[in-house]
Amino acid sequence: MAWLAGAVPGGSVLMLGVDIAATLSNTERTSLFCVGNGYSRGMARDGAGTQTRILEAARAEFAAHGLAGARVDRIARTASASKERLYAYYPAKKHLFLEVLELNLREFSSDAVLTDNDVPAFAGALFDHAVRHGDHLRMIDWARLETDGTWLPALEVMLGYRDEQVRRIRLAQAAGRVDTAWDPVQLITLIFGIATAWLHEPGAVQERGGAPNPVVIKTRRANVIRAVERLIAPSATAAIN
Repeated sequence: MAWLAGAVPGGSVLMLGVDIAATLSNTERTSLFCVGNGYSRGMARDGAGTQTRILEAARAEFAAHGLAGARVDRIARTASASKERLYAYYPAKKHLFLEVLELNLREFSSDAVLTDNDVPAFAGALFDHAVRHGDHLRMIDWARLETDGTWLPALEVMLGYRDEQVRRIRLAQAAGRVDTAWDPVQLITLIFGIATAWLHEPGAVQERGGAPNPVVIKTRRANVIRAVERLIAPSATAAIN
C-alpha cells in the first residue's frame, strides 16, 4: 500500500482522503513536499532497493520494539539510508509501521490457505507460518496495543482473508468434513487460537539458545492437527441430519 496516495499542488498530500501535511513536523513536511513536487523521480532512479531495505529493517525493529520503542535512526542506519530518504517514503514512523503490518498480513494471507476442504492441514499451515514468521504475530500484538484502531487498512486485509476462509469452511461443512453444528466464524477463531497457542508460551518452540527445536516443533504441529481434527469431527447427530 502506498501511503502517499496522491500529491496535490503546494506539496500537500492526501492519505485516505485526509490532508496529513498539517500534522507533520517541519522535517517530515519538507520531505513530503519534495515527493509531491517531483523529487520522487530521483528516488525512482535509485530503484526499489532503498525502500526494500527500509522495509526489511523496519520489520525487525518494529517486531522487537513496537511502534513507540522503535527508532527511525536505527531503521535508517540498518537500511544504509538517510533519515531524510526514509521520511521521503514514509512521512511519519507510524506510516512505516502500518506499511510493514500490511505487508506481513498480505504475506500471511497468501501463505496459509484452506484448500481441498482439509481444515486440519490448514491449521498445520497456520502453525508453520507462525513458526517461520514469529515477527508477524508480534507485529499484530503491537498494533492492537499501540495504534488505537487506526490500523484499518491492514485490518481490512486480514478481514478479507478471514472471510474467504470462513467461506471455505462452509464448503467443507457441505462436503461432510466439518461438523455443521459449528458457526464457521467462531470456528475459524478457535483454529487460529489453537495453531498459535504455543507460540505465545515463552520457550515452548525454542531452545534456551533461541534456535528452533525441530523435535518440539514437530510435536506441537502434530498436536495442533490432532486437536483440530477432534474439534471439527462431524457428530453422530450431524451425520444423521
